[in-house]
Amino acid sequence: SHGEMVCFSFHPVKNLAMPTGGAITLNGNKTNVRKKILNSLRWCGISDRKETTYDVSHLGWNYYMNEFSAAIGTIQLKRLDSMNKIRKNTAKRYSEEIAISDKMQFSKDCSYHFYWIKVKKREKFMKKLKENKIETGIHYKPIHKMSYYNEKISLPNSEYAGEHIVSLPTHPNLNESEISKIITLVNRFS
Repeated sequence: SHGEMVCFSFHPVKNLAMPTGGAITLNGNKTNVRKKILNSLRWCGISDRKETTYDVSHLGWNYYMNEFSAAIGTIQLKRLDSMNKIRKNTAKRYSEEIAISDKMQFSKDCSYHFYWIKVKKREKFMKKLKENKIETGIHYKPIHKMSYYNEKISLPNSEYAGEHIVSLPTHPNLNESEISKIITLVNRFS
């Protein structure tokens, strides 16, 4: 047919090596609308993602596993305890050395796939860390504010947390000097 061919990765995060992908050919005059919906459906319904902000406009899925991923996962499971120990050590340092009262408390029973702090001027804070090559995130936005769920209710505590929470890096590849740099800059800019 004479429609527009749109190719896009089925993985939501740029530059992340995942063995998933594909292509879809779309015809008709609603190509951009359909592409936006398909992009949303491929990743839990998340749409309109710009940096750390996003919306959920449709109920979507999250299918990443294939044989190649399973093989890697099997090997990674052997490293899980050691990687979690590294994350816990990072979180312990954050808990002890970050001079913010509203932060994730340390617990030996947590795996710390992220570590949150609460700051007053989140966008400014995140921008300063990004300028210093520190990637932060937002985990998580209040679900009742997403378009798909769009409940007309007020949950002030959830909304306040959703506007002030910032997640810091905890991945096990951080070295001690990088963790120290994160702590120093968080204390400086918060």
